[in-house]
Amino acid sequence: MLRELRRTIGQNIHTARLKHKMPLKKLARVSGDPEEKLDQYELGKSEISLHELVRIACAIDANPLSLMESFSKQPL
Repeated sequence: MLRELRRTIGQNIHTARLKHKMPLKKLARVSGDPEEKLDQYELGKSEISLHELVRIACAIDANPLSLMESFSKQPL
């Protein structure tokens, strides 16, 4: 379940970043996170804290909850 959540968040971060035509390097600069860490988030290979999720969401002008959207629609 947590692996799926990481993948969903990562895919949503990636999609939102591309929608805003923001290179990973710029997201790293704006969010304060290293490029390598952001890449791991986008690939769903690294856990992301709520604080980091909010910071990234602000950097890409997205609602933090929307970055978990498809996962939250799955039945418990």
